[in-house]
Formats: sequence, C-alpha cells, structure tokens
Amino acid sequence: MQSHYLTPLFSPNSIAMFGASERENSVGEVVFRNLLSSGFKGGIYPINPKHDKVQGQKAYKSIDAIGKPVDLAVVATPAKTIPAIVEASGQHGVKTMIILSAGFRESGPAGRRIEDRVVEVAKEFGIRFIGPNCLGLIRPDKGVNITFGNNNAKPGNLALVSQSGAICTAILDWAEVNDIGFSSVISTGIAADLDFGDYLDFLVSDPKTDSILMYVEGIKDARRFMSGLRAAARIKPVIVLKVGRHAAGAEASMSHTGALVGSDETFSAALSRSGVLRVETISQLFSAAKALSARSRVYGDKLAIITNGGGPGVMAADRASDLDIELAQFSDETVKALNKALPDVWSHGNPVDVIGDAPPERYRAAVDICLNDPEVDGAIVILTPQAMTEPDEVAKVLIELADQHKKPILTSWMGGKQVENARKLFNNAKLPSFRTLENAVDASHYLSSYQKNQRLLLQTPAKTSRRHVQPDVEGARLIIESALSEQRKVLTEPESFALLGAFRIHAVRNGIARSAKEALNESID
Repeated sequence: MQSHYLTPLFSPNSIAMFGASERENSVGEVVFRNLLSSGFKGGIYPINPKHDKVQGQKAYKSIDAIGKPVDLAVVATPAKTIPAIVEASGQHGVKTMIILSAGFRESGPAGRRIEDRVVEVAKEFGIRFIGPNCLGLIRPDKGVNITFGNNNAKPGNLALVSQSGAICTAILDWAEVNDIGFSSVISTGIAADLDFGDYLDFLVSDPKTDSILMYVEGIKDARRFMSGLRAAARIKPVIVLKVGRHAAGAEASMSHTGALVGSDETFSAALSRSGVLRVETISQLFSAAKALSARSRVYGDKLAIITNGGGPGVMAADRASDLDIELAQFSDETVKALNKALPDVWSHGNPVDVIGDAPPERYRAAVDICLNDPEVDGAIVILTPQAMTEPDEVAKVLIELADQHKKPILTSWMGGKQVENARKLFNNAKLPSFRTLENAVDASHYLSSYQKNQRLLLQTPAKTSRRHVQPDVEGARLIIESALSEQRKVLTEPESFALLGAFRIHAVRNGIARSAKEALNESID
C-alpha cells in the first residue's frame, strides 16, 4: 500500500537539524536536546558549520556533507537564511521539513517576501513543511520530540493539532499531571504550507490515533478545512476548541495567526453539520475526549445519577439542568426494583442516593437496574470516600457492568488519595472517570451532542428543482454595486431579500400591510 505523503514527517528514518546548537537555552540547543533525549532510533544529523560536534554528536557543515538520505529536515536558523536551506534540502532529496524560525509574515512586508520565496522553493522540490514560527512536532511512539518546550508527551491515542505553540505547551504540562497520552502533537505555526486539512488527512488513517483534538484560532482555506473535518468525523471523533468567540478575542486571533476568523455563529453551525464536537475550554477538550473514548455511544440525553451522597447528587442534577439535560423518569418497574434492592431511606427518585454506607453490591444493583430502564440513556456514578466505602471494589463492579451494557457509564470518584487507585482502574479499563462531578455531567452532554452532530453529518440536502438552479448573478451584482456606489457596507432589508432571491435561496416573505385585512390578503397570496 502506498504510504501517505506525510509519512516521512511523522515516521522519519533520519532527521537533519539546521541550527543545532550548544548555546544554552537557545532554540537550537533546546530542540536538539529534546530530540536526542526522546528515544529516536534513526539517524540524527546536526548541521552547524561552526562546530565539529554538537551535544556530543558529529556535526556537518552542510546537508550534502551527510552523504546519506534525510527524511526530515528541521530548521532553527534566522528567516533570511531559510530559502537557501530549503533549496539545499530539496536538492538532497528531502521531502518534509519543520521550520521553527520566526520572522515571516508576522514581522511585516520583508518577512512576507521571505515566506513567499520559501513556499516557492518548497513547491519546486515537492517539499511539504510545518510552520514557519511553530513549536514543532511530537510523535511519542517514534521517539520524536522536535519542539522547544520543556515537556515531552506520553504515548496515547489522542492527536492534538494546535495553531498556538503556547497552548501546546500548556496542554502538554496539564496532560502530564493528568496521565493523558498522545499519538501526535502538532503545532501548525502560521501554516504557510501544511494546514489543518493536511493533518486531518493523515490522522484519520493513522492507526495510532483514536480521537483528534484541535485548537483553532482562524481558518485560511475554509473549503479544505471543512472537507477535512467532514471526512475525519465520519471515522473518528473530532473535538474542536475554537477561540475568538467574541470581538476582542477575534481581533487578537487575527493579529496572532493572520487567518480569517469570521462569524462565530456560522463557524459553530458549520462544525455541527460536520459531525464535530465544539468545546470552549482546555478542561472541556479533555473531558470530551474521555467521554468519546468510552466503550458505548449514547442516542439520547436522559440521564440517571447514582451517588452515595445526597449533596453531590443535587449538584450533578443542577449541572444537568444548566445544560438542559433531562433526568430520566424511572418506570414503575424500575422504582419497585430499586425499592427492593436499596435501603428504605434511599432517595426514591433520580438522583438515586444509595446512602453513604453503600457496599459494592448495592452500587451494582442500583446501576444495573437503572441502565435496564428504557427511559435511561446513560448513567453518571458518583462516589465520595466515606469510612465504610470501598472505592476500588466499587470501581471493579462498574467495569464489569460496562462490559454488560451498551449504555455509557461515566464516573466521578470525588476526592484525592483515597480514590486515586480506583481512577487508575478506570483509566486502564477505558471507563471515563472525572475528578469533578461537573466534568462528568459535561461529558454526558458532549456524548449526546456528538451523536446529534453525527446524525447531521449523515443528512443530505433535499433535491431542488432543475428549473430553478441557475442563479441571477447579474441581478445580484447590480444590488451589491448599487450599495457600494452609495459607499454602504450593509444592505437594506429589501436588498438582502432580493440578493437571497437572486441565488434562489428561500426566505421569509415580507410586505407592508396597513390593516389586518391587508395582512390576511398578503398571507393568502
């Protein structure tokens, strides 16, 4: 089978680095140190004409001096030197590059000219590259860490694609504390060449990647972006954290990436139609990823909450109401079964309070009964560590139940040291576990939202009549030119309706009525 065009980037056999250095805390020093310490098994070639060795490795005056094939070239030299480096790499047969350096479009017209030249030379030699002005790339299973951050990534099944290098480093630091691993971490930089669509195209067929996380500030090529999203979302969960939701953030995003931001409402609607889940915070990004990695899928949002504490149950119910999640109304049969299985003082409703002294078997009975109710689409199980609770044993019970039921079980073992081992049991069993019950409820919401978006993705537009497919382009042009001639940037309401009509887009009929009778006649017509 033919390999993907980005395979040399994500799975290189050899890496050359221009600007590898020993100058402490320089980009060239940090990146090369990270590469050497990450466990890469292939050839590593530092290129620095001023040194014979760099960090103990033989250094080369040029890429030609290596005398061996190079899959991936990494560049950490000043912007003005890079067009010549790209040309030399192309002549050597290099097909992928990572350009870490800044000083391109973000620095003004002179930098933009250098960037245009880099793109031109890269196209001439068929080179695909990340950046410029990016943090770099991490591929944990290949021992590749080509970044100037302080964190490596643990191996896992989440792919992260981010327009912000700073967000990448923050997420990596957060993930390390929370024991979250990655298949790939990609900092796109200003994306002069490779962009979201290219990365999605690779990751969707990457066996190491189960879910794709994206941090988006703005879009350059909307058509390719949406096409890539729709294709990827059919196969793997795609979760997007899109910033610039408000005017101030959008303006800051524009200055940071130079990419188009556009209407946030339009972007959000487009994501929904693409089968993609959108979140608003980094914490939500990982909560959603945990939920979507669950063994089961939910096809409704009627929730059962099972808890050994009344207070946490009320808090979870409040959060569910905030998100318009409906608590399931148990059937009479379910209530009878719970009455038989639980102490007389149980809550007799949803949330189901199994009382603080609940042993594992009481949890088993309550969760099993609730999930067997047709009105329940999923369950959140909460445990607070009390003197008589057995966090590990209850966790084992839930793991068994998850194997028996198609409906999702999300857990929140509240606390710290007493429940830490139970969380490890959940993680090993890939049963979603959350430190806070609010995150667990949020995750339930993400599950149902994701399934709704997946159904939208599978919908196809209705067929239109062949007689009305041709737009009135000339009429639309006249409407816009008329407004521009009056130095207006906003169309009037009649002009807007006329423009929609020119493209055969149905809109609400409107007109002027001076009496109820005229309004009635107008509506009949």
